Amino acid sequence: MKRLIPLLILLSACSKEVEIPLPIKSYSIQIDSVLNQHGTNSLPKDVNGLYHLKIVNTNSNQQPHRVVGKLLLNGKEPIPAEKVEWESNLFWILKRQDTIATISKSYINYFTGQFTIIKLPAFVSQKDELVPTSNFVSYSGKGGVVNNMIAPVREMKGDTLVLKAFHYSSKIIVYTKIVLE
Repeated sequence: MKRLIPLLILLSACSKEVEIPLPIKSYSIQIDSVLNQHGTNSLPKDVNGLYHLKIVNTNSNQQPHRVVGKLLLNGKEPIPAEKVEWESNLFWILKRQDTIATISKSYINYFTGQFTIIKLPAFVSQKDELVPTSNFVSYSGKGGVVNNMIAPVREMKGDTLVLKAFHYSSKIIVYTKIVLE
């Protein structure tokens, strides 16, 4: 019993709780620009903060554009990378039997030495599908940069695409509006 008492005193002296302050996390998220199809310049923005995207008639139905933004944690790049979820208000329908893609194979014929191009059968949709105009997720990169691809179609001319960026950890939501002309 004499040996147990000093041990109890030692254990009771070590039971003091010390609170370690946790760092405060302050997130900020913003959309910096919507780039043109070549990725060289931002689309024009009016006084109301709306981007204006001109839909052009091309062979491709979709017209991809990159949306660039920034996610910062206490003013710096978050490490590890943080996830940003994206959502758009516009969708289009890929109908059954629509051609998804045509592929050609090019090679040098082993026997004749001629450059040969073969057109392969087209990929065809097997059912009707609802296709979103935006990717669903991106992750922050160097400097906190986040990127997303949007791809409106010709039939959306005259609509306004509302793009929502949502950061789960901070519960911050940012909206960007793009007028399709």
